[in-house]
Amino acid sequence: MLKISFGALTIAAVLGLGFAGFRGAKTELTHVEWFNDMSHQPKEQPQHHSTFFNDGRSARQPVAGTVPIGFNLEGRYFQTEGNNLVDGHGGFANQPDYFNTGRMGDVYGDGIPAFLAERGADLLARGQQRFDINCAICHGKAGQGNGPIKAFGLMTIRALTDEGLRAQPDGQIFNTITHGKSTMGAYGPVITVEDRWAIVAYVRALQKVAEGKLAAVAETKPAEAKK
Repeated sequence: MLKISFGALTIAAVLGLGFAGFRGAKTELTHVEWFNDMSHQPKEQPQHHSTFFNDGRSARQPVAGTVPIGFNLEGRYFQTEGNNLVDGHGGFANQPDYFNTGRMGDVYGDGIPAFLAERGADLLARGQQRFDINCAICHGKAGQGNGPIKAFGLMTIRALTDEGLRAQPDGQIFNTITHGKSTMGAYGPVITVEDRWAIVAYVRALQKVAEGKLAAVAETKPAEAKK
């Protein structure tokens, strides 16, 4: 019985390999598909005629209001490039300056870039909005490291108001948002440069509130190098 089973298994394996060897071969016979190939699924091919739509075209216009990642509609608070709201800065630029890296040479800089700091309360409001969307899920809305994710067992979330993080220069916090650290992923590809600075400003506000120095929240300082 064992020999029969082994022989049947061998024959099945040889037949399977034989059929696999014919994959991609041309034949006039009807093609056999054990599972539907993706190329044969019911869908509209780009640049092909379609009988489904009235205009006969398979390609469709994007949904009204659709914009590429990293670009906001004209007149909104932040833009991608070349506008008077951000003085030509913004989006997902990749330049070696302080605005884009948080560094001044080999050290982290301290301070919010001046043209952003001038916005005062508006910058903090933007930072709060972006923080609540991207950061509060882990760090909590007050930055205490007790966001909803912690309930699922992630115990390494840092409180943004602890002494060690308060001592970090602004550029280092910006760098952490951009590249991530430990269990925190990189947000540089999904949060624009100016929004990252807005989040840094809001984190500083949370730290001031935690210290009981609410009056100092609106104060800003010029960017400077800090070891």
